[in-house]
Amino acid sequence: MSVSLRYYSSSDTYVKLTELVTSINWSGETTQASRSCEVSMSNTTNGTTKAVNVEVGKDIRLYKDSTEIFRGVIFNTEIASDGSFSFTAYDYNYYLTKNTDSLKFVKKTASEIISSICKKFEIPYGNVDNTGYVIPKLILRNKSIYDMITIALTETRKKTGRVFLLGNEGGKLVLHERKSQVKRVTIQDGSNLLSANYSESIEDLRNSVRITGKSGEESKGVTVSDSASIKKYGLMREKEHESEKSDAQLKPIANALLKELNKVAKESNVDALGEKSIISGKMVQVSEKMTGISGGFYVITDSHTFEPNGLHSMSLTVSKTLELNELEYEPPEEPAKVTAGTSQAIEGKKIQGIAYQTGWISTAYAPALGGINGSGTGLTASSTKVVEGRTIAVDPNVIPLGSVVAVYVPSANEYSGLYLAEDTGGAIKNKKIDIAVKASKAKAFGVRNIQVSVLERGSGRADARSKAAKWSSIESKWKQKLASNAEAGSATLDKAASVVKLARSFKGQIRYVFGGKSITNGTGDCSGFTYYVYKKAIGKDIGQGTSAQVRKGKQVSKASAQAGDLVFFQGTYRSGVSHVGIVTRPGFCVSLASSGCKEHSYTTGYWGSHYMEIRRVL
Repeated sequence: MSVSLRYYSSSDTYVKLTELVTSINWSGETTQASRSCEVSMSNTTNGTTKAVNVEVGKDIRLYKDSTEIFRGVIFNTEIASDGSFSFTAYDYNYYLTKNTDSLKFVKKTASEIISSICKKFEIPYGNVDNTGYVIPKLILRNKSIYDMITIALTETRKKTGRVFLLGNEGGKLVLHERKSQVKRVTIQDGSNLLSANYSESIEDLRNSVRITGKSGEESKGVTVSDSASIKKYGLMREKEHESEKSDAQLKPIANALLKELNKVAKESNVDALGEKSIISGKMVQVSEKMTGISGGFYVITDSHTFEPNGLHSMSLTVSKTLELNELEYEPPEEPAKVTAGTSQAIEGKKIQGIAYQTGWISTAYAPALGGINGSGTGLTASSTKVVEGRTIAVDPNVIPLGSVVAVYVPSANEYSGLYLAEDTGGAIKNKKIDIAVKASKAKAFGVRNIQVSVLERGSGRADARSKAAKWSSIESKWKQKLASNAEAGSATLDKAASVVKLARSFKGQIRYVFGGKSITNGTGDCSGFTYYVYKKAIGKDIGQGTSAQVRKGKQVSKASAQAGDLVFFQGTYRSGVSHVGIVTRPGFCVSLASSGCKEHSYTTGYWGSHYMEIRRVL
């Protein structure tokens, strides 16, 4: 074997396993925290007893040409009655995913944050390149320390464009800036290329679309087809029904659907003689005539195999774009604070089940401080008495006086809740409101971004006075209604929770195979994964293939996304819809791609650039 494998039973005592090994697979990918090493061996000399007692929690080290290329910890082992033995080890960066905490960083660079985390969690680290950009504040609650580091690096990348890659060398975490790679290994025909694979599939192709509408599902409706595609591939028709649309309205829909479905799916991979320097994040030059794979590519995933006969081969997934794990920073909601004696028991938290509108700002006022109603009378433009926790000033051209309004203040959640639009002001224009608060808090409030939902539109000053007089009963009515809505939606929330829990359980556990549907056997593709999760978790059939799933449920905006929604991407390996994932929380999803099953952002990075739409199927 061209490599040497050592098993450390203690920090300075090791046994060479090389002679017992039948195969070694050393692999990694740009979106994972750590590299792994999977070893198969015949762990017996006589067929009845173990040759070496290999335990979980112990170290191994892998050497190639006398150079250490992997050092890690054994996390699982498996042995059969014939002595066949296997284990999987991960480098020390794996511990970044195994520790969760809540931490706050103020005016720190990502490199300083990484060093601080390593010290706190006793993770050995070596060279950490200076990331430069000082992040004003990160409040990170209940996150793995890998996610914390990823968020810090994502913030740095957004602000500076600089790319930094985590690694592990000699058992120590390192961070290196990704700079232009001057020298690239060339993989080509007649030299080191073993094989290249370029696949095409017409499994999801449809070259004819029939849609029926108002005249009934069995009517003639509208049919559009591509005769050239039918001649080439055979007739494959998609049938849809749009009960509220006329045939004239259906024609452009049918044409658009045909354009989307009438496509051949394409994918490629490269196998070559092994070169230990080629790992994920590096660049290679590929030249293969038969498949037409040619040019410079980033290595997204690498899998190096070492066999007893000395053969070292590698399988690479390559891309023109460097795919990185990115996590968008989301400032946490402040804990609810309910002021004693306030008339708003529902205040102090974001009210669930409401479609809030973003893009609003708010200030605060108190009559005693001047400005609005600064005369000291404390009367509103509706001639009602200003009441803290109830009164808001609005632009009546946008929100009519007398409206019942739900307000969410992410940065000061104590002010979130139900309000009555009963005042106006010269500076209160368009999407801006003024919240009546106690004088002691008005100046500290400043200007804040908020979200607003008009629950009940008012009819003017008289309506505001009427509602102010009976605000307690109106508020109580809305509390009951919102609580009822929440209860009615609890079953849906339970289903969403089941879907997300099952989806997350597959992270890092299954392998991508184009067109695959065998999730229980550890392989599948993106739509096969989503189909299985919904079917297994809640018994719901969302259809096979991205082209079928993208037409299920109803489309919702990014801002309205909820856990359990489906998120679709386009233009990844073909134009139009080409990938699907399951939303786990706003901005993030779990999906199965060529780099494995992962939870990632759908608003930033590679996936953000290929975002298509979100659909609610629950």
